Amino acid sequence: MWSPKNESSLTQNNVLRFLLLEIICIVLMMLDHSNKIATPIRTTVSLLTYPLVKIVELPQNAYEFLKSTASNQFDLLNENVNLKQQLSQAQIDLLQLETISQENKELRQLLNAKQQLPLKTTAAFLININTGGNNHHFIINQGYNQGVSVGQTVLDLNGVAGQVSSVDIESAHVILITDKNHAIPVEFLRTGIRTFIYGTGDLDTLSLPEIPQSANVVIGDILITSGFGGVFPRGLKVASISRVIDSEDRSFRQAEATPSANLKLLKQVLLVWTDYHQANNEEPAPVQIQQLDENGDIHQ
Repeated sequence: MWSPKNESSLTQNNVLRFLLLEIICIVLMMLDHSNKIATPIRTTVSLLTYPLVKIVELPQNAYEFLKSTASNQFDLLNENVNLKQQLSQAQIDLLQLETISQENKELRQLLNAKQQLPLKTTAAFLININTGGNNHHFIINQGYNQGVSVGQTVLDLNGVAGQVSSVDIESAHVILITDKNHAIPVEFLRTGIRTFIYGTGDLDTLSLPEIPQSANVVIGDILITSGFGGVFPRGLKVASISRVIDSEDRSFRQAEATPSANLKLLKQVLLVWTDYHQANNEEPAPVQIQQLDENGDIHQ
């Protein structure tokens, strides 16, 4: 039966037990501090509980590992993408530098060629080109306002490329020497024989169908402008003989020639002014009035 006396007795017993445990703990702590008597116990308990600790830590460790792996993978992917972008940009920059360097080289060569020519010349850039079929034309960025006139000779670094066929305000159309409807009076540099050279519609081939039968013609002969007619200045390189053809017509020999100008890679050209064109420009005709006819002659 419960009574206040019994409750007081239980409380006192609990206090005594607590004090006894406190004393035992203090004694054990002092002994452990001085003699390390608890070390084997701790070691044994640690060994016994180690697997349990690892099992408890396993989910957390797995989570941290997966998180770290995913983070590293994400960082590597980002770094890889950034490096690829930097590499692509570097390649583009390098390509642009190479392009600019090549263009500067070509411009320096063009300027050097201009300085060496004993003629008035102006550099011009191609803005369009058409070499489809038998008609070969391109457009340059110089026109009526820059004094360009129909019939002017157009050169590249290696020789005659064409002739101005029509003029706009800020541009001009040029017919290539390989155009089917174009012809140039030329002479053989080695022998001085004069004839005409015609376009064939092929960028690599020009035709000479009217060489005198008695002419001494060999492969490799250089053809230059003869100056006949006053349109093309004399002495400009046009082509070199690549093939001599025996004709059934005994009155003339035939031959084929390769243009000196690199017509497939035209980017910049030189416009040539002669006394003929300067005289024609004293009273300039309205734009688009001057044109070349099918025979290469200028008409109004």
